[in-house]
Amino acid sequence: MYSIDNNYYPMIEATLAAQAEGKVTRWMASFAWWLGRQSIQNEDQFWFRFAGKATALLDAVDQDAIAAQLRKPEEAFVDEEAEWPEVPSGLQQLIATWSPSTEIDLDALKVQAVTKVDRSAEQYRLNFITAGSGQTMAYQQKLEEARKVVADPDIADAEVPHIVAEAGVDGVSKMDKAQQIVATFDAWQIISAGIEAKRMTAKRDIAAAETADEVKAAAAVQWAGV
Repeated sequence: MYSIDNNYYPMIEATLAAQAEGKVTRWMASFAWWLGRQSIQNEDQFWFRFAGKATALLDAVDQDAIAAQLRKPEEAFVDEEAEWPEVPSGLQQLIATWSPSTEIDLDALKVQAVTKVDRSAEQYRLNFITAGSGQTMAYQQKLEEARKVVADPDIADAEVPHIVAEAGVDGVSKMDKAQQIVATFDAWQIISAGIEAKRMTAKRDIAAAETADEVKAAAAVQWAGV
């Protein structure tokens, strides 16, 4: 990290970061002109070329506002067709000192990745079921009752209260409601198996990963389409 007492270091970082993200704004161009005029890191030509390119890409209003403040030699740098200048090696070395590389704890990263996969799997499941242990018990009870109705259409209402209640709400017969519940469960089983397959595959790949990038890639599960 750079010292916050040095006001032009964050200007350099923000300006170059904006360009790397494909952003061009008037503050970015203004910073670059100022950095050039101050000959920061003795790279005035780099900053002027950078500022000229950025200024040329601004909308007409901002471009004219900046152009009106340029000195005669600076005007020649404003060229939309010019390439973005390459960051000088000295400046690259300076920037590298702000965020020195640190050794990554791969095992800790894997633990975090596994937790992420488990949580995202559970979150995706909630697209199809309602969370909560009480709700899970209700689902299990309804499925049990639905199977009883399918097996014995004449079963007493007292034996299948959940089916009777839900059929009454929907205005359908006990058999229709029971068949609907069983069919929904069967469909969910297929979806659940797909989610579990992706979850376990991701955890296997995380365990086998040898780099941080491999861990992150393995944890980036695409659940859609299961």
